[in-house]
Amino acid sequence: MNHITQPVLDGMVELVNIGVGRSAGSLNTLTGHHVSLRVPEIKIIRVTELKKELPCPDLPFTVISQDYSGAFDGTAMLMFPQESAEGIFRLMIGEEKKNQTNDELWQMTLTEIANIIVNAVMGSITNILGKKIKFHIPEYHEDSLEHILTDSRFLGEETVAVVHTIFEVREIEISGKIVILLTTRSIETIAEFITEKMA
Repeated sequence: MNHITQPVLDGMVELVNIGVGRSAGSLNTLTGHHVSLRVPEIKIIRVTELKKELPCPDLPFTVISQDYSGAFDGTAMLMFPQESAEGIFRLMIGEEKKNQTNDELWQMTLTEIANIIVNAVMGSITNILGKKIKFHIPEYHEDSLEHILTDSRFLGEETVAVVHTIFEVREIEISGKIVILLTTRSIETIAEFITEKMA
């Protein structure tokens, strides 16, 4: 991947924040609470450096990955640290923890949240770029970071975009971090568009 300048990274943050804002609006409607979502930064790093960029990297993650194809192909992967996953589940369902009786509901809930966020973020980006992509069925996983990355489309990636997303619901004291990973091809396409606009 060619070096991406800070102004281009800033532009990418702006684009992703537009989509995140759209997904926050959807979550507000679903939950009846004011959900704040923001993206303070995007980092382009080597996959081998990912561990130091993630919250609680040695603990299991709830992960939803979603492939897309069309104008450009790629994978978006949302990674919920356990505490954040529990916060989202409490926000949506009102229950604190996952257990044997609500396991299916847990998976459906987290997958739907990821679907809302990925579709809003990538949909906003492609609309602004004037591109079209098709979303494939999201896949749910619970696993360690090492196994997730060796059993996914990120295995062949040298670099990855790490999108740190912070969510907060002040009135019921829920907050947490979600990490979105994007493949190199997606980032190159977005960066090229921003560079053209800046020229």
